[in-house]
Amino acid sequence: MFQSSRQITGNVLCSDCEQILNAHGEDWVLPQLSTLQGFPLYEKLTTIKPEIVDEDLAAYASVKVAGIRTDSLIHFAMGIFWKAGVHNWQTGHGAFRLELGPYREEIRGFLLSGLFPEHAYLMINVVPPSLPTISAYVPYTSKVAGFAFHSFYVPGVEFMLTLGNRTPDYLRAMCVASNPARPILVGAFTAQFIGKKFADAFNRGQIPAKLAGRLQRARAKRR
Repeated sequence: MFQSSRQITGNVLCSDCEQILNAHGEDWVLPQLSTLQGFPLYEKLTTIKPEIVDEDLAAYASVKVAGIRTDSLIHFAMGIFWKAGVHNWQTGHGAFRLELGPYREEIRGFLLSGLFPEHAYLMINVVPPSLPTISAYVPYTSKVAGFAFHSFYVPGVEFMLTLGNRTPDYLRAMCVASNPARPILVGAFTAQFIGKKFADAFNRGQIPAKLAGRLQRARAKRR
């Protein structure tokens, strides 16, 4: 984990394909993300009461909010996952590429106005703005109980994708693409995960001294 103004870029898609991703997802989603001035997606979502509340995790039926374009959220997320699986992306700490197997082609078809892939389940978690939200991490994969679990984070929103028929029922039920209620979660667990990773890096001395000093001063002000 590190601070950088660099963008991860590559000459991968033609302008027509980029425009498909822009028009169907990015143009609407990016202005909805968390900033220092506000968090439009969270503000829209919390105009209704959650369907389920379990301690610090809530599930909202976003289909009830006319101002939320779930189709754009889905297209945006699947576009990022797909791009992460078709190119070796270079970062300051090496390259990454998702292994999507046969789903790579199915996701490509979906992005070109096709059907959402069968046995693919997309979940969205929104981090409350009371917690630190201005950060990001690139797509990565972990293995959970025999199935692939992919995720990435942009300011305030984590997108999680599971692939395969081994996905447990409780994750299938939270899929924003297949559940008619279009559920979106609001929970602190994403921020807690990022905070733990940052703390581990801090303790290992991997955070530059200048950045560490700024973080310590910011923490003191919050207190």
